[in-house]
Amino acid sequence: MADSSARVKFIALWALLLVAKLAFAASMPLFGDEAFYAWEALHPAWAYSDLPGGTAAAVVVGSALFDGLPLPRELGVRLVFLLAGAAIPWLVVRIARRLGTCEQAWRAGLWSLPIPLLMPMGVMALPDALMTLAALLALDACAGLLHDDEAPRGRLYAQFAIALALGALTHYRFGPILLVGAAAFFAAGGWRRRGDAGLWLALLVGAAAWWPIIQYNLEMQGAGLHFQLVERHPWHFNAKGLLQPLLQAVITTPLLYGLFGWALWANRRAAKPAVRFVALAGGGLWLLYALLAPFVDKARFSLHWPVPAYLLAAALLPIALDAARSRWAGRLVPWAAGMAAGATALMLAAFVLPSSPKLAARTAGTAFYPDNFVGWEEIASSLRPRLAPSDVVVADHFMLAAQLSFSLGDRAEVFVLDHWNNHKHGRAPQIALWGYDEAALSRIAPGTRAWIAFEVAETPERDHAAWVARPCRWFESVEYVATIDGPGGGKRFWLYRGVRRAGSMEPTDLVCDARPPVR
Repeated sequence: MADSSARVKFIALWALLLVAKLAFAASMPLFGDEAFYAWEALHPAWAYSDLPGGTAAAVVVGSALFDGLPLPRELGVRLVFLLAGAAIPWLVVRIARRLGTCEQAWRAGLWSLPIPLLMPMGVMALPDALMTLAALLALDACAGLLHDDEAPRGRLYAQFAIALALGALTHYRFGPILLVGAAAFFAAGGWRRRGDAGLWLALLVGAAAWWPIIQYNLEMQGAGLHFQLVERHPWHFNAKGLLQPLLQAVITTPLLYGLFGWALWANRRAAKPAVRFVALAGGGLWLLYALLAPFVDKARFSLHWPVPAYLLAAALLPIALDAARSRWAGRLVPWAAGMAAGATALMLAAFVLPSSPKLAARTAGTAFYPDNFVGWEEIASSLRPRLAPSDVVVADHFMLAAQLSFSLGDRAEVFVLDHWNNHKHGRAPQIALWGYDEAALSRIAPGTRAWIAFEVAETPERDHAAWVARPCRWFESVEYVATIDGPGGGKRFWLYRGVRRAGSMEPTDLVCDARPPVR
């Protein structure tokens, strides 16, 4: 009966969350990074300057399945990620079933559902959903190999190979998961499998999957590695990083965070090799990200990195609770579940703002304004009726370019000025490789009309005049056309028009009448 009750609760709550994610995935505009992945999908490749090719390939698949259907295009972009996010809690159940009873496995699945940082996985087309799916598939295969020495291992090795390939094709950050998982596997007794041909074949497949980004970096002078390992991370101590565990506890909710940490610690020396492996892998990832926090990127969101550790802890939590000798942990369970459910509901509620332009408008000028989601359709709607087939589109930075590409009906060619944002986010080399950078502007045929869009807030006000004048190097008769506001005026765009001049001008010879519009 307990097994049945936990299973019913899990399936019901999982389905409820899936419906909510589906609704938001269909109604939210694309986030800036999502739009860039959709832009990459229009230029299929095995690897790009920011990521391997798996994320763009997933966008291609989802978009192709939705092509021609009367459904939001955003849902097509997010479809594969929605499915990956939906599969993750089931993989927690699968892993937990290898570690304990069926009833404990369904309870583990329940504990995986209210992890607030897990909610965006599937709602948005971001690589973490695929990477987390790959990590759990690989860890499940390893747990299976440790669980039963007599079980047929061919299917587990095939799963392991697929997982390693998917992870390598999704993100550079799969590397640390590999290292921690391998250390945990051998520490838990996996060294006994070192003679298995299946293991070496799976590792060979996984290693081969890294070749696309190796080849890309060889051809592009290490652009991807340089961004991921050098430009993105300062690698010098920042005391603010010591607060990362506290921030994690707040977002995950303190009681659930504490129970997860306790579950990993309590099972680190478990008699069962599979249980010990999951505890060591989860604890190793948790510790790794805590140690890295003072040294890595503070300019971009990274609080979601430890989510795989929390999912492994969820798989172990029912075992730890059932084995606890004191009752204190059991008394915390309803409070931890309630707080986590509340935080998850708040996380889902946060998606309401970008889904509703009216609600987004009310937050204009506040920290709650969904800046990276909104405003793109307004600038595209202003540009669309003005745009002739022979015209070119120029955006002042990569994110605006990507959003215009999507909003203008998957327009592959959008030129981009050399904005600092392109370099900060590792997209400048890719834009140059496509031939959409400033160097490509000199190759546009003379007399071609250009529409040039600026996102006002992305450039400091003191630099507006110089930035607006920058296109005069390649275009003449550059003139202001319109100011376009996003919802509530929370963001603003300037639209200019110009004509490609014969030749280009050096900045020292530049005479330009283009000016920022008078307020």
